[in-house]
Amino acid sequence: MTEFRGRLKALSFADILEFLRVLNRPGLLSLSVEGTTIGLYLRDGRIVHGASTRESDRLSDLLLRRGTITRDQCDQAMRRAAAGEKLGKALVDRGGLTPRALMEARLHQVLQMAVSLFEWEDGDFVFLEREAPQDEGVEVDLPIATVLVEGLRSVRNVALFRKRMPFDWWVFEAISEGERSPAVALEPHEIYVLRLVDGERAVGDVIRLSEFGEPETLRTLFLLLTVGRLKMKARPAPEVADAPSADGFAGIVQRYNGMFGMVYQYLMKEVGPISEHLLARSLRELEATYPVLFHRTTLGGDGTVDARLLQENVRSLADEPGRAVLIQGLNELLYAELYVLRKTLGPQHEGRILRAFREARPPGGAAGSAA
Repeated sequence: MTEFRGRLKALSFADILEFLRVLNRPGLLSLSVEGTTIGLYLRDGRIVHGASTRESDRLSDLLLRRGTITRDQCDQAMRRAAAGEKLGKALVDRGGLTPRALMEARLHQVLQMAVSLFEWEDGDFVFLEREAPQDEGVEVDLPIATVLVEGLRSVRNVALFRKRMPFDWWVFEAISEGERSPAVALEPHEIYVLRLVDGERAVGDVIRLSEFGEPETLRTLFLLLTVGRLKMKARPAPEVADAPSADGFAGIVQRYNGMFGMVYQYLMKEVGPISEHLLARSLRELEATYPVLFHRTTLGGDGTVDARLLQENVRSLADEPGRAVLIQGLNELLYAELYVLRKTLGPQHEGRILRAFREARPPGGAAGSAA
């Protein structure tokens, strides 16, 4: 029986859903934050049932908002439900709904629950394999792929996409038809952005060419990456000498964060959200060796470390040379992450990421010397 749990970060619900779609095992995905819990029951790559503690997710409230039933019909149905009758039966018996309208409302109810989760940047999740809904009512049929595209298209906080795609020098390339995930119908503006990706243009170049502006172009790139229409391609990172900081601090951290991000994206695609916790454990273990450098440091939702916090920590070093400690600590974190990748996926996958590092010319020969 499979069970995994963890913390939510920016748009990590999309990663979790895609991982579970590929895993293709039945069970309950439960997510909680600040007293609210939403449960989605999965089977055969679909969401078949949903439950929520939010009043706004109740079927009766949804039907009222849509004008499908009147307040009087709602009150009568709720009284019958309180007496033990199923709400759906009560609504149909009172003439407020046809069976078809009830099924459409349930589908919209579960989609509303799932789509709202794409906005969550915090909280906990757990997946329990083979967990089934207690109420064996009529199921809905909501493909996970549909939820992914509808959820990402509806995210209102567009800043989340920059958090997940922080580097303009990243390069993506289209995935050939034979390698693609199950077909997802793209909208015209998504096809337009997809055609701008040629395996040579960096993210920044695609943004500049796009007619839709940075936030919406990043949204579309992340959607295309999530649904398996794009994959990451190695790209030379900016030179440390080009960094705006006089001592090269910003450039050093940016270069290492580029590699941390590549490891994170690779692991996330291969093994899903559990990779976040494997990589976070490497950082926690290194904090014992570098208590000042990695004090209060955590991995962000894109696998990178907070440059501002690192800079504060470097300034706190007493008699040690900050630049040397910074490079040594980040090097060891990189080696630790590569070890996680090798242990989890095998040396062949480690070799692929190392080749990408060599093409990206990492600082100080960090990646090259690990080969």
